[in-house]
Amino acid sequence: MVSINMLNNLSELEQERVRAVINRLIAVNFLVKEKERESYMLIRRHRQALEQFFRFLSWDLIVDERHECVFLYASNNGLRRSLSRDESIWLLILRLIYEEKRQGLSLSEFPITTIHEIRSKYETFRFSWLKRTNLEKMVKLCEKYYLADTLDSDIRSDECRLRLFHTWLYVIDVDQLQTIHEKIRRYGENGQEGEPLDEVAEKVKAD
Repeated sequence: MVSINMLNNLSELEQERVRAVINRLIAVNFLVKEKERESYMLIRRHRQALEQFFRFLSWDLIVDERHECVFLYASNNGLRRSLSRDESIWLLILRLIYEEKRQGLSLSEFPITTIHEIRSKYETFRFSWLKRTNLEKMVKLCEKYYLADTLDSDIRSDECRLRLFHTWLYVIDVDQLQTIHEKIRRYGENGQEGEPLDEVAEKVKAD
């Protein structure tokens, strides 16, 4: 296998770094240069070998140099995670906010939102706002998958800011925003989990 041979020719230290990145992508299949510059540069450096390695596993390694993020996609659903109703609503709403906020920004800028703006969007769709414990859980979910990070310490404050990374482009396809609005509306009408939103809904082409 070409990619294995290429990786075997690396120094012991570089092989260790590559193994760590592979395990990292399998565990959490997003990576952003803003948070992990060294890992991002390592992936770029060994991109061909890593693409071949993951292709052997029927996975696609997507290195989005324009938005400086990496996405590991498995067409066989091997990397998907079923989410609760609350998690699905949270991600759908933040995906809408990301799309609204990134318009007019340069690629070097990340959209910024606030807890107040997120809560207002919940109210727009007539969802009850999250209790503190659940809110903390949702924020940690975004941080774990490199979808966002907090710029302020007190997430209970309406002024607390969240920086939204461009990995949102790969969480759910918004070629048609109406589809997301429809998903959110169904959650509101059903009052139950309904169709689970996967962590990675589908492979999309970043615009």
